[in-house]
Amino acid sequence: MRVCPGRLIPAAVAVALLATWMGEAAAGCTRRVTNRSAYTLLVSQDGAPVLRVGPGRSAPIRMMRPGRLDLTATCGPGGGTPPVASISLDYEAVLDRCFIRIGDGLFEPQLGPGFIGVRDVSPFAVNNPNQGDVVLGPVGASSCPVLSRGG
Repeated sequence: MRVCPGRLIPAAVAVALLATWMGEAAAGCTRRVTNRSAYTLLVSQDGAPVLRVGPGRSAPIRMMRPGRLDLTATCGPGGGTPPVASISLDYEAVLDRCFIRIGDGLFEPQLGPGFIGVRDVSPFAVNNPNQGDVVLGPVGASSCPVLSRGG
């Protein structure tokens, strides 16, 4: 029996695409939470224990299904002081597409989710630099008490 090489190429491409598609179906996303402020950033994902992200640091988060991120910027590392800034963000995670929901669904089918950001999320930047990333930017005036060592 003779096999035509022209028929093997489409079959090989189909098998490769199927294997790639099946691998991506269970993928999920790894995104980053970055702290560019002088505060300590406390991050809780879906009610899990708090992850501390110090000033000038970042930490990866894994998004496997839709969920929620709770972020709080505090003066001290333990979170015993009143928060400087806090926000709760819903996120979507479908296959390899992960993003923070910030829109209200207005024109979502035409422009994409969160295209028109009608929610003020400052001092946090969301979906930047990648979809699903969160950055705590420099916060203006410090509301943390200054400790005096003078006496």
